[in-house]
Amino acid sequence: MRVISLGSGSSGNALLVEAGPHGRTKLLIDAGFPGRVLTHRLRHAGVSPARLTGILITHEHIDHVLGLPYMIKNHALPIITDPLTIEAMERLFTRSTAHSASGALIPLELESSVINNAQVEELFHPLPSGSFTSLGDIEVTSFPVSHDAAAPCGYLLSAGGCRVCVVIDSGEVTASMLENMQKADLLVLESNHDRERLLRGPYPYALKQRILSATGHLSNDQSAEAVLRTWRGDAVRWLWLSHLSRTNNTPQLALNTMRARISEAGANLAQAHITVLPPHMGGVWDSTQLWQNASLWEMQE
Repeated sequence: MRVISLGSGSSGNALLVEAGPHGRTKLLIDAGFPGRVLTHRLRHAGVSPARLTGILITHEHIDHVLGLPYMIKNHALPIITDPLTIEAMERLFTRSTAHSASGALIPLELESSVINNAQVEELFHPLPSGSFTSLGDIEVTSFPVSHDAAAPCGYLLSAGGCRVCVVIDSGEVTASMLENMQKADLLVLESNHDRERLLRGPYPYALKQRILSATGHLSNDQSAEAVLRTWRGDAVRWLWLSHLSRTNNTPQLALNTMRARISEAGANLAQAHITVLPPHMGGVWDSTQLWQNASLWEMQE
C-alpha cells in the first residue's frame, strides 16, 4: 500500500491510498479542497484523477467534500459513504455557500448543481457505517465515530498484509474506534486542538463548546490517550497526527503532547514513527519500502 496526504487541517482534508500491482486500486478518502487543487495535488503524486477507483467520504462537512462536485462532473467518480451522508451531501450542494469549521462562509463551486442533475444511483454507492466491502485490491471496513454530522465514520483499509486506519473527526474515543485503531500499521488520527489554547483563544463561546463536546473534535490529550489504549508492545506502528487547527494548535504542540504522554506511560517511543500532517501535501507511507528496509520494523530499546 501507498498512502499520501494531499492536505490535512480545518481548511481541507484528503488522503490518497493505492494498493495492488502497480497501484492499480486508487482511493481518495475525502475531497475537502477545491477540485482544481485536488487535481493538481493528485497529479503531483503521479495519479490522474480519472484513474481513481472511487472516493470514500467520512462525513459531509465542507472541509471533507468541497471538491466533490468538480470531481464528479469532470471524472464521473463513484462516491462511497453511508446513505445518510449521501442525503446530507445532496442537501448541502443545493446551496451556494457552506460554513467552515470556524464558522466562516465558503462559496461552493459552480459545478455543485451536478449533484442534483446526475443519476444518483450511478454516482453514489452506499456503505452503511459498520459494514465491510472490497474496492479493487483494498478491503474497506467502515465504523462509526462521534461527530456532529449525519453518519460520521472512520475507515480501516487492508491490502497486501498491511492495514491503515483513518479517524480524522470525532469528539470522543469510542469502542469501535479503538477496535479498529488497534489493528493499524499506519494510524491517521485527529489531534485537532490544545484544550487550554482553545479555551483562551478567539473563538466564540458556542464554537468552543461545540469543539469540546462529545461530537466535536479530539484534543491532543484525547488523541494521545487513544494511542496509549491501543498500544502494541510487540510491534512498530506509524502515526500521522491530522486535522490540526491553525488557531488552537501547532504541529510542535501536538507532537510534544503525544511524545510526552507515551513516555510518561512507560512505553517505548522507538515503536512509534510519529508525523504531523501539514495543510499542504505532506506525508508518504509506502509499505513496499517498509518490507525492503527491515530496520524500520526493528524495536530499539
